[in-house]
Amino acid sequence: MAASESAPAAGPGAAEGEEETILYDLLVNTEWPSETEVQSRGSRKHGASFIITKAIRDRLLFLRQYIWYSPVPFLLPDGLVRLVNKQINWHLVLASNGKLLAAVQDQCVEIRSAKDDFTSIIGKCQVPKDPKPQWRRVAWSYDCTLLAYAESTGTVRVFDLMGSELFVIAPASGLAGDLSYAIAGLIFLEYKASAQWSAELLVINYRGELKSYLVSVGTNQSYQESHCFSFSSHYPHGINTAMYHPGHRLLLVGGCETAEVGISKAASNGLSAWRVLSGSPYYKQVTNGGDRVTAVPKTLGLLRMLSVKLYSRPGQEQDGIFKMSLSPDGTLLAAIHFSGKLSIWAIPSLKQQGEWNQNEQPGYDDLNPDWRLSPEKRKKIKDRESFYPLIDVNWWAAGAVTLARCSGALTVSSVKTLKNLLGKSCEWFEPSPQVTATHDGGFLSLECEIKLAPKRSRLETRAGDEDEGEEESDSDQEISAKARYFGYIKQGLYLVTEMERFAPPRRRPRTVTKNYRLVSLRSTTPEELYQRKIESEEYEEALSLAQTYGLDTDLVYQRQWRKSAVNIASIQSYLSKIKKRSWVLHECLERVPENVDAAKELLQYGLKGTDLEALVAIGQGADDGRFTLPGDVDIDSLSYEELSPPDEKPAKNKKEKELRRRQKLLKLVNFSKLTLEQKELCRCRLKLLTYLDRLATYEEILGVPHASEQRYDAEFFKKFRNQNIVLSARTYARESNVQALEILFTYHGSDLLPHRLAILSNFPETTSPHEYSVLLPEACYRTEGKRRENPVVRTFTSSERTSSVNTRPFTSTRKCGSATDRMMDSLSEFEFTHLYNELTVPVLIVHTPYVG
Repeated sequence: MAASESAPAAGPGAAEGEEETILYDLLVNTEWPSETEVQSRGSRKHGASFIITKAIRDRLLFLRQYIWYSPVPFLLPDGLVRLVNKQINWHLVLASNGKLLAAVQDQCVEIRSAKDDFTSIIGKCQVPKDPKPQWRRVAWSYDCTLLAYAESTGTVRVFDLMGSELFVIAPASGLAGDLSYAIAGLIFLEYKASAQWSAELLVINYRGELKSYLVSVGTNQSYQESHCFSFSSHYPHGINTAMYHPGHRLLLVGGCETAEVGISKAASNGLSAWRVLSGSPYYKQVTNGGDRVTAVPKTLGLLRMLSVKLYSRPGQEQDGIFKMSLSPDGTLLAAIHFSGKLSIWAIPSLKQQGEWNQNEQPGYDDLNPDWRLSPEKRKKIKDRESFYPLIDVNWWAAGAVTLARCSGALTVSSVKTLKNLLGKSCEWFEPSPQVTATHDGGFLSLECEIKLAPKRSRLETRAGDEDEGEEESDSDQEISAKARYFGYIKQGLYLVTEMERFAPPRRRPRTVTKNYRLVSLRSTTPEELYQRKIESEEYEEALSLAQTYGLDTDLVYQRQWRKSAVNIASIQSYLSKIKKRSWVLHECLERVPENVDAAKELLQYGLKGTDLEALVAIGQGADDGRFTLPGDVDIDSLSYEELSPPDEKPAKNKKEKELRRRQKLLKLVNFSKLTLEQKELCRCRLKLLTYLDRLATYEEILGVPHASEQRYDAEFFKKFRNQNIVLSARTYARESNVQALEILFTYHGSDLLPHRLAILSNFPETTSPHEYSVLLPEACYRTEGKRRENPVVRTFTSSERTSSVNTRPFTSTRKCGSATDRMMDSLSEFEFTHLYNELTVPVLIVHTPYVG
């Protein structure tokens, strides 16, 4: 799952704006440990034989119920059974205040708090394993202190926030496996008639039978049945869902649609509203102004029932309301139907505000693109129509609903146009996700990822088991017509005789792994989402977001730079795109690459950003703190041609023109009145030049270029470039490293020669003076009586240093490191000027040859 973002952003509280695209982010709050489950598989549940068998069985059950009045299971609508069974086994219920969450698992109910984004458990309720987990139901009390849990058998258990079971309400006796006794509505009402009872609990099963219980908690925790009511006279096929509207004290009931004439639009769609009364009859149906409500007879005529039951066709099943959800302000009701239809109703008038059949909904037939990449999930595409219907609905804001489909597609859609406010495409979850209402700018979703275990080898397959591997929906085209024909005959004989010899082959149970995840989809600001994208290293999306909303792209390149090795490619790809001058110079000064070429490249890149153009731009206030390279900034009183170096000119003319250009730039700088920013730039330039000089010295010590690349030690150089040069010379003397000490005397003679004897005295006594005799002072007189120059310890002028050692850039008589910072305060105007007065090899102080 990856969040998509579009502009502009709108939060849940946007006025009427619900048409604006929502900027959002997806976060995984909790992921439970994987569960392994062995699922038994019966014979195939599609094809001609299964359809014929199911049709005959349903008609016989109907005749048995209505003609012989035998106790058979209540016939629930096929659409209801199909959609409930498509739900995942776990359930998710958010308290009305958005602070508590109940996560219903197989054998427990976890209570989580919003204080830590629902990551920790504050209570756990133990419940027995349910054979039909999709038919369970959970509800919070109005004050969020009690939790009611209903099993598929109709048993209701009430818990407190700590997970302690307070009491159990047993259902009326019914047939085993009769799901009509499962709970369609579980509702807590506020009870004020007596202080003895804390709340009123309404329990409504799918038969339409309502029972009210008065609940008491505390020292006298108990319950008492208050009254009963039945909706069967209005819903002969039972009800599918129910919910309570506290503002209008209305009980909203959803059932199957009816073709009666002369009734309201809501009633024909199976929706009705009932006023909750304090006394008998306790519930009264609310009639709409001008709409005539015709009561459905308590008993249907036999011929009419036969026509409905015996002659219904596949694809023409009775439609009805599957789930309902109230808007945050309580003025609208969203309902999804068995057929996949979505309808919006006004409360309390129950006037329809909008209706979209499944084929009228944008993107209803989209399937997850990842399914085509997985052989395991590719089989689902064969039965793609079963993934089209809506499976859950809730509200994002007063004018937008959250819709979840069996395919896993999730959208936040406008109730006016059904436009997806998440962007051009939906957000993909695992099939049949559950969604909660929106609180604090986001909602929670529960999804279950199911993976099949690897196939067992044929040696592990038991005799008599049919090894079909992962294939669950075999195609009839893969079997010959003759084999299918005899298969139907065998199934028919087994249905009639129940003889084992005609029994279909057993199918080997399959092992699946289930991973449940709690995911939050939250509206966010561009800045928050931008920061999260960077932290999750989604750099391309972060840059796209920055370009869309005009955010600072430096944060992306800074993160990439910090996580990459320093080389020419990373400097060009990341560091060169960072605009903040102080940050770039800090990295150039503080970061030490792992190879000598990268170290040199990094220092030279920083040096370019401290050139005269940057110094002048800072003085004129034209840089805005940006890291600028020569030619990047327009400077007043100088044309672009004067700032840009010529392309095709003789070398001599180019040098002269560059000198004139630099002289013009120098005239624009008053070195006696530098600003703090200009002084800081000079400090960085001096430090960069010092580091480059030390790097050149270190390369000389390491030897030839090939050897220097292999022997280069970043940690040592980090210490060496900031170390007092006299201390470095003393260390080499103690190590008897004559070659290194000779190089230091050669290139840093002005610093070291005054301390030559003290440094040489650090050679160990075991080291023969002959080994470092070249470092000892000597004097010899010619016949003319003149002393000759010591050839070892002489220093180089700027031009000599340039030609001798890889164009060494800088010679300083100053201490480096922290001393460099202290030195900046004491630099004279002359020295500031000389920091910029050379073309490519600036020299602060030029040494004079030493004569011994």
